[in-house]
Order: sequence, then C-alpha cells, then structure tokens
Amino acid sequence: MYLLETYTHNIFTNEHDQTPLERNWESLRTELIDLTDYRIDTSRDKWYQEVYMFYKLDIESFIPTHPSDVNRLPKGIVAETFFLNGCRLRGLRCNSCSGDEDVMGADFNISCGNETRFFDVSVDTSKRGLMSKVREGRFPTLFIPWEEAKSSNGYLRSYAERYLRYGIFNTNEYFSNILSSNYIVLDHIKRMFWKNQEDCGRVFGKKGINFSKAGIQYIRSLEGTLRLLRKGI
Repeated sequence: MYLLETYTHNIFTNEHDQTPLERNWESLRTELIDLTDYRIDTSRDKWYQEVYMFYKLDIESFIPTHPSDVNRLPKGIVAETFFLNGCRLRGLRCNSCSGDEDVMGADFNISCGNETRFFDVSVDTSKRGLMSKVREGRFPTLFIPWEEAKSSNGYLRSYAERYLRYGIFNTNEYFSNILSSNYIVLDHIKRMFWKNQEDCGRVFGKKGINFSKAGIQYIRSLEGTLRLLRKGI
C-alpha cells in the first residue's frame, strides 16, 4: 500500500476508531519495515544486517504522540522510503537496491527504456556531507529534501511530519526540489572540472564547496541519472 492510499484504504476497513495520526503512522510504519526487511534479507554482511535490525527496532517501538515526533527516527531510512514511494506514485520505474548493493554505495536503480542507472541518495547537505559523497569511483548521489518549502509563516515541516499530520505527500514540489537542487550540484561539478572554477556560488546555501574529487565518470553518471528521473516525471 502506497503512502497516499491511506485514506482510501481506511474508508473500507474497521479502522475508524483510529486517529489520523495513528492511521498515517501505521501506513508509514509498514513501508519503513518493508524496506528495512528487504535490505536485511538481501545482505550477506552481518554488520550491515545489525545496523538495519536496529533501524527496525527503532521503528517497531516508535509511538508518535505528535506528527513532529517522526523527525526523531533515523532520517536516512525515512527519507529513502519517501523517495521510493514518491517514485511509485509518479509511475517511475525505480526500485530499491539490495543490501549488498547498498553496501557498495547504491540505494536505488531507475530505468527508462533499455537504460538503467544505479545511484545513492542522501539528506545530508552539510558541507562535509556534500564533499564526501561527490567523488570519482562512487555511484552518483541525489541529494533529496527532508523538509518542505518554507510556509508563508516561516515554518519548516518535514515531508514525514506533514504526512503524519495530514496524510498527504506533495510529490510535485518534492521532485521539483530534487531536480533543481541536483542540477545546481551538477553545474558546479562541471564548472570545477571543465573550467577549474573554484568559486561557483552557493550550493544548498553554502559557499566554498569543493567538488574537485569528482571526475568525468561521476559527471556522466549523474547526468544520466537526472535525465532518467526527469523523463519519468
């Protein structure tokens, strides 16, 4: 069951005694556990399985009393779940990578026609996070948003928090954010690689991001991944 199917599903079940928060959390919880179980079952590395078992324990024992409580869960697995569901809702041929592939640095693969691209995702847009991910020899990283666009009253709410509160996921804004921000990253990488420009402006509001460890292979891989994502949506 996809995230946005929550209300339709509950209309025809005996879950009317649940609050919206409880219903929405139950739906999200199922998706989170499905992803963690898949990663555990498809990995041969004990250390990796243990990491995801701890994720699963956190999720299973979590009982939110307010929508913002969801922000205490491990951001990585929550963000990946929203990305995967967003792709499904938009009809993208995007699949979670196995645990073994995740160990190698690929979280998802996306296909269009006969072309398939493997890539990583991250919500860490700190200076250190950006520079550690963008380097030759790695799968390209798509930096995905944790928070929605700032509201008119200046409040920043995570996509997960909004889902728990209202049962909705704005995929239009979500993917527009992903494409625009990652094309900015790509532009900075290309300027640094092709023109040796060190000061290319701001990336995620930060200046002085050094992408010099990325080379032509990383550029081509990120270009291909963004092209397939753009075609699909």
